[in-house]
Amino acid sequence: MRSMGIKQFALGIIDKLPIGLQHIIYKTVIETGLLVFRIKWVLRNPDTPDPSRIYWVSPERIKYHTNYLPNKKTETVPFRDRAIRPPTLRGKVLDGDWDISDYEFTDLDVYQSFKKRFDDGAKWQDTDFYKRVLGQVESGDFVWDLKNKDDLDNRFKFLDSLYESIKNNGYRLSRTNYDKNISFDEIDVNIGRNGDYLFQNGVHRLSIAKILGVKYVPVMVFVRHKEWQAFRKYVFSYAQEGGGKLYQPIVHPDLADIPYDQYAHNYQDLMAAIEHHLGKKTGVMLDLGANQGFFCHKFEDLGYRCYAVENDPVVFRILQKVKIAENKKFRAINKSIFDVEFIKKMEFDVVLALNVFHHFLKTKRDFLQLIYLLKNLKTSEMYFEPHIYEEDQMKGAYTNLNETEFIDFILQYTALTTSEIIYTAKSGRHVFKLSK
Repeated sequence: MRSMGIKQFALGIIDKLPIGLQHIIYKTVIETGLLVFRIKWVLRNPDTPDPSRIYWVSPERIKYHTNYLPNKKTETVPFRDRAIRPPTLRGKVLDGDWDISDYEFTDLDVYQSFKKRFDDGAKWQDTDFYKRVLGQVESGDFVWDLKNKDDLDNRFKFLDSLYESIKNNGYRLSRTNYDKNISFDEIDVNIGRNGDYLFQNGVHRLSIAKILGVKYVPVMVFVRHKEWQAFRKYVFSYAQEGGGKLYQPIVHPDLADIPYDQYAHNYQDLMAAIEHHLGKKTGVMLDLGANQGFFCHKFEDLGYRCYAVENDPVVFRILQKVKIAENKKFRAINKSIFDVEFIKKMEFDVVLALNVFHHFLKTKRDFLQLIYLLKNLKTSEMYFEPHIYEEDQMKGAYTNLNETEFIDFILQYTALTTSEIIYTAKSGRHVFKLSK
């Protein structure tokens, strides 16, 4: 009680200061508090991500409710009834079926009422949400500290102002409002076993974001499913075996903290360069040696029908899991590119051959198979990345080709006739567009 009194006394003094100075003080307190929290978390939970971390995700990928979360006092906490968030669960890894849900966020009376209010111009008093909360207040339920109908009407006026603020100024972090607390007051999501995002809390802001078509909102991960956390650890372990980094970035936001080799490529820049040079804005794409599938995700977003061929079973497991988590439709094949028969029968608008063909220069058998593949590969354009001629891995190879020789080799055995450099990596490697 004494500490609460001291806190209130200090806040009273700060509130008398100029607004600008108040913001500086609150910002310093919040950021210091978050730093202390994060240090303690890492020391106590080295394998679990910091629960105060902000992730920016599309509101559209938050489709379903959390079903329930375990609670010590009761066997389950039904989410459909009310958004109960036992604070002790934040950041935890939980087993169980809480992530199996067919209850869509847009079925909530809150979302439906927001749609009627802001899309159709209805009065709050005519919405199911208002009527439900009014009934709770009148029956004495504890809702937002509301005591009577006047308090309720003021609360709904605030929701109007929140909508107008997001509409006119964009979606801002609640944390940047610098209230008097170390803020966890963002949209809370949970991550299910397959990497899907399930709604947990922040129904008003998420409803507004969906209605306004906001592209990205800040979220915090409340809990993760045990199976998803095991997959995260699997990917981290794989990265450690590769010198602490992945070859490609993984598109799922919850795996973005796993480092990748930016010396090999800035993949966002490379994708932008490829997109800029595409002859067609949609079509069929084949990625040979797809790794974690970065380019198939990006090309599918452009409207392409994609095929990812990856021979390494460990890498393929990551590719397949992330594909499911991102709800992508591209076809993933875990075979050598020489064993995929449809490649020789289909016609592709785009083929990616990034840092892959040189592996087939190392033995005579693979070299001859590569020639056969190229002769049968039907495509309008290829994005090709050759190796660096002097690399140690090519010592003792059946044959070795420098950049110019490799391009001439591909042009010789395909219907492609021209080449141009479209991108240069930090490593010095070039990416070429080969076309007819």
